Amino acid sequence: MPSERARSVERQPTNGGGPPPQRDGDETRPPRDDGTRRERDGDAAAPERPATPAGFDPTRPAERAADPAGWRLAEPARAALREVIGGRRDIRRFRPDPVPDELLRKLLEAAHMAPSVGLMQPWRFIVVRSLETRRAVRRIAQRERLRQAARFAERADDFLDQKIEGIVEAPLGICVCCDNGEPGVEVLGRGTIPETAQLSVACAIQNLWLTARAEGLGVGWVSFYRFADLRRLLGIPERVDPLAWLCVGWPDERPPRPGLEAAGWAQRLPLEAVVMEERWQPERGRAARAAMRQGAGAGGRGAATSSKAGARVAVASAVTARGAFTSAPPAMGVVAASEATAQTAVRDLLDELVKPPRGLGRLEDLATRWAAITGGPPPERLRLGVLVACGDHGHLQHGTSLFEQRVSAEVAAAAARRQTAVGALAAALDHRLIVADIGLAGPTPRGVLARKVREGTRDMTTERALKTGEVEAAIEQGRRLAAELVASGVQAIALGEIGIGNTATSSALAALALDADPDALVGRGAAMDAPGLERKRRAVRAAVERHRGAAREPLQWLEAVGGLEHCALCGALLAAAEARVPVLLDGFAVGTAALVACALQPSSWEVLIAAHRSTEPGHALVLRELGLEPLLELRLRAGEGAGAVLAARLVEATGAALARMATFAGASVTRNPRAWRAEGGH
Repeated sequence: MPSERARSVERQPTNGGGPPPQRDGDETRPPRDDGTRRERDGDAAAPERPATPAGFDPTRPAERAADPAGWRLAEPARAALREVIGGRRDIRRFRPDPVPDELLRKLLEAAHMAPSVGLMQPWRFIVVRSLETRRAVRRIAQRERLRQAARFAERADDFLDQKIEGIVEAPLGICVCCDNGEPGVEVLGRGTIPETAQLSVACAIQNLWLTARAEGLGVGWVSFYRFADLRRLLGIPERVDPLAWLCVGWPDERPPRPGLEAAGWAQRLPLEAVVMEERWQPERGRAARAAMRQGAGAGGRGAATSSKAGARVAVASAVTARGAFTSAPPAMGVVAASEATAQTAVRDLLDELVKPPRGLGRLEDLATRWAAITGGPPPERLRLGVLVACGDHGHLQHGTSLFEQRVSAEVAAAAARRQTAVGALAAALDHRLIVADIGLAGPTPRGVLARKVREGTRDMTTERALKTGEVEAAIEQGRRLAAELVASGVQAIALGEIGIGNTATSSALAALALDADPDALVGRGAAMDAPGLERKRRAVRAAVERHRGAAREPLQWLEAVGGLEHCALCGALLAAAEARVPVLLDGFAVGTAALVACALQPSSWEVLIAAHRSTEPGHALVLRELGLEPLLELRLRAGEGAGAVLAARLVEATGAALARMATFAGASVTRNPRAWRAEGGH
């Protein structure tokens, strides 16, 4: 052990790194002779250590030993860091206000300063402002959301009730990618654990997120997508993984705690549950998992409410006092620019109504989607145009239906006389109904609008069902019919179909569009028995196997196995999307036509509303692929558009609620701020 005097000498200033200076009477030993004669008593000055170049550590070991904590930041900075980390939240609701370029650069610079193993810097940032691209990403996310719902079993509804993204609401999207580098190129520190590249990117995301929080910006991390989907959309190379889609913008919520915790989905574990000493402790790991399961299953959303000082939003028809809505549906370009503003205005209104947060459940989603399409809230009385496209199918000779082909014309005539489900409902609710013959076999029935392209399709099991010109002509007929309805002043269009055997056609069409096993799509249709179901599966399988290699594009799908009514419905949907008119989708055949329309023109998705989910197994798969959650689940088999007309009543009910419910200020209802803050309200 060194003596106390020796230790005191060691603590002396280092004088530029040389030996401690010697003093008169000092009893310590003289300096070691290292070949340089050191003069004493000021005869010659000891050489000074050269100044540390910029960018290198200027401190010396003795300095660090004297004050091990000397590198810490000042207390105000440490307190600010704690506040930023504690206040970071996953934001899902955004205001439409733009993010200044200089602020965006601050975020990206912070992300680029993240640590990375071997200084590989694998992060790449794709800044997306395009509304069209963000809409496409939202479609991808909604599709994956529905795919994942089934994994949560009895909690599926609770899962679907969560708002998972603000992709279109946020003015910016940032796709954060990990460039895994060229194969065979060695990177320092990544040889044993190659995932360190992705972990480094996660550090960059956190840097960006914390900087955004400090600047008052909101960030939402979206992970509901497949890498392949974003690669195709954004042209990302195969070696690059799009690890995160970040929604960035000014937040329209200021949650004091994580949203999923406020929603009762889960809660943060205590620190002790996740910290182990020296080695893995199985009992602590089991306890943490049990606590997560208990937290996930406990609680629920309360009935808390919110307040905005002095705020009161009134709705009169389709105009709000804030001027966010317009009395007439704006042109497509106007809506594209104001979609987020309209959605935010509806959400602000919903926030003021006398109800708990999310008290109207999926009707609130319907209201905001309607606003995104039209620029205003749903009306109390909806002027609905119902378009029913009719056609026959050449594969019927293989026993794909229990009914004869002539039944198609008979049902179409009955619908035109208001005697079928869709006809009766349209008459009772005073909606405009068009029943159009696009491809019935035989003469057009009385009362049915004659827009025939040809008499039924060819047999899809042995040849192409339609020729290119026939597909184009049927699509054009659908476009014209939808345009006529829009010109007549309807506020929305409900699509339906009539055609014996068209569930078999829809199954084949969906199999090509989804690249799916046809057996998973074929259902019983109109009460098919077991032997008939097997005949139907054989016919659909034969058609898909015959055409799958050649039919790679949407129009080719229609030519190979499509129905004339499918083509017309596709055209109607395209026209409605151009006019920014909401479309209520009916059953399996209509959903499959929508799938094709979205493949032809992805922006068509923006006007779609799934009215219901039928009993056909293929319908559920189609809706999942579209990323649409149906408003109703009534086990309907009728087709024709009846389910879409029924769903229109929900649109009207939603409009009535927004127009007639009192706001908290107007109803003299006292809110509970503590409960509201607990729910994460703003």
